[in-house]
Amino acid sequence: MVSTIALVGAATGLYVAYLVVSRLILSPLAKFPGPKLAALSNWYEFYYDVILQGRFTAHLQRLHKRYGPIIRITPTELHVDDPDFFEALYARDGRRNKYAYFSGRFGYASDSFSTIEHELHQLRRKPLSPFFSAKRIVDFQPVIRAKVDKLSQTLADYASDGRVLPLSRAFMALTTDVITEYAFAKSYDQLDSPDFQDTLHEALVAIYTTGHFALHFPIVFPILDSLPDWLVIKMEPRLLPVVGLRKDLGRRVGEIRSGLNNRYAKVDHPTIFHELLNSDLPEEEKSDARLGDEAQLIIAAGLITTSWALSVAGFHVINNSAIASKLRQELQNAGADILNADWHALEKIPYLHGCVREGIRLAHGVVTRNPRLLPDTELTYGEWVIPRNTPVSSTSVDILMNEDIFPSPREFKPERWINNTNLDRYFVPFGKGSRMCMGLNLAQAELYIAIATIFSRFDFELYNTDISDVEMEHAYLVPYAKWESKGVRAKVKSNF
Repeated sequence: MVSTIALVGAATGLYVAYLVVSRLILSPLAKFPGPKLAALSNWYEFYYDVILQGRFTAHLQRLHKRYGPIIRITPTELHVDDPDFFEALYARDGRRNKYAYFSGRFGYASDSFSTIEHELHQLRRKPLSPFFSAKRIVDFQPVIRAKVDKLSQTLADYASDGRVLPLSRAFMALTTDVITEYAFAKSYDQLDSPDFQDTLHEALVAIYTTGHFALHFPIVFPILDSLPDWLVIKMEPRLLPVVGLRKDLGRRVGEIRSGLNNRYAKVDHPTIFHELLNSDLPEEEKSDARLGDEAQLIIAAGLITTSWALSVAGFHVINNSAIASKLRQELQNAGADILNADWHALEKIPYLHGCVREGIRLAHGVVTRNPRLLPDTELTYGEWVIPRNTPVSSTSVDILMNEDIFPSPREFKPERWINNTNLDRYFVPFGKGSRMCMGLNLAQAELYIAIATIFSRFDFELYNTDISDVEMEHAYLVPYAKWESKGVRAKVKSNF
């Protein structure tokens, strides 16, 4: 009788042979260059992104240097490294579906970012878009300025007593309080936290790192959501924020629905979820669970990338006294009233504009790939014809760090943006097309107002901080520095 081990071995051998034939020979993507292991199995990606902790984004650059500008990076997906192809891939016209595989990152959540079908994405995004228009953000400026002024008051205390300022955490507290106020008319008030200890940093690290694992095992998030908190704490305490944040945001949506949030009657600015609940979205799109998913997207996207850009820009301004002096002098020359001006007026200050652009560029935005599928047409890249419905991706960080476009790309050079509109088409940290980041106006308003206000009022000296604290070491949707980093820390030296 054939042993069980022999049967298992034979079945395994047949399965491997099937994969080799179907994926390396018969697949319509077999003609595209790239490593055979990547074409054979998603375990290749798993190794670099889960085992090596967010290293697949950097590895793709090495693969392009070896195989060329278009490569096959998984059994089903192509990746293109060509700045001039980015706009064609992420065009606004035509149907652009999301690759369902990447919706598994957060357990096939029902937020607009995770939505697969083009038409459903448009339905969900339409009522959100007006809240992030330039006009709405101009109207919301008084709240942003109030939060920045509150941070400034705390910085003055640090200047008085000489404590070490955890600047990265301070910026995260700032952006959290801004986006939660805009979303719910109820800020998380993290700017009141002593030494900014109560931020969402740890929760978001847990969510994003778990998300990389969930790409390969999307059942992870549904399981976590179904477990009681006490069991999650007992099994793995570090995962509690993953569950807790989503549940908390869902509760906040429920409070708004039931009218428990009486503060809304006292605020003088529109808020996202109050008006979403009164929008013409179908009723099934307004459930607490669905809008809780949307809330997690808006809160996470609204605070993590903006706070990281503030940290990156802040480090480079503090680290280079010539940059700090030139920025401060330009702000002084603009006049005493400039800090109360519209953020569009701040955009017109050339060196400040360059500092903000460089901060955003070196912060990169979303750093993992975000594939698109064109269900109605083939794509062409040079002589290559990409089959319809094939997931194709490019990575914005590859453009933002391209040496031909941005010479000495790791250097913070505000001058490169002054009187140089040619670079604008390559400024892609917010993506492009119909699915580009909605929050670009809010993010830029926060950056201009915060940088202009803080660096016109305070001088800083870095404390146990170097360039490695603001450079990407791990790519988990958003960039993270080395794990042992404590972020940008500084002494507040003077109060002008």
